[in-house]
Amino acid sequence: MDSLSIGEVKSRFSELVLRVSSGERFIIRRREKPLAVLIGTSELERLERTAHLGYKLAFALGQDADLLEQIEAGEVHPIMAAFGLWQHEPDLASLADEIKANRHNQPSRPIKIS
Repeated sequence: MDSLSIGEVKSRFSELVLRVSSGERFIIRRREKPLAVLIGTSELERLERTAHLGYKLAFALGQDADLLEQIEAGEVHPIMAAFGLWQHEPDLASLADEIKANRHNQPSRPIKIS
């Protein structure tokens, strides 16, 4: 995926629209940091279908409908769709405890100031 500055996108917008309509994707940067992505409508539709399938899967696995509605409304981060679905899996619960204990026992890391 090509990466372009905002200035490049402004000056080449018509060309880029034609290119994304044929399947290309572009990352738009501001001050060398990714800011946005330019994609075609077919790619957007595919991403939305995938998100909807994730919603249906989370619901089928027993996720709370109210939480899923909050996710769709943008009130809650989509990762929360997985929250709580593993609560009755003993292997995952012990893994979470092991990760927590490991993090607690790690030495402090120095903070780098640039």
